[in-house]
Amino acid sequence: MPFYVLIPFSAFALCCILQFWFVKKVRDALIERHPQTFLSIEKSSFFPFQGLWRFTLGSAHKALADGDLECQIRNLRRLYSVGLFAWLVYGIALFTAPMS
Repeated sequence: MPFYVLIPFSAFALCCILQFWFVKKVRDALIERHPQTFLSIEKSSFFPFQGLWRFTLGSAHKALADGDLECQIRNLRRLYSVGLFAWLVYGIALFTAPMS
């Protein structure tokens, strides 16, 4: 397997690790500044962080009118997009790499 296949995989792995940090920042901001919203989000989900993930992917955060929280969620969405793109590039590189 050629070395260049590992480059998009490394980018994807880095995005996965950074997502934990960004989700923690969003979670901490919600707990600190909007505790009732956080409780309602977490009570609405069956799995831990499922409600928080749906909250960040949806547009319910705009109703809170918290600029810092919106910025953190926007950064998390961008990181998610970069991670998906890196995963797609990794898949393409993996299946088109010459086997030697």
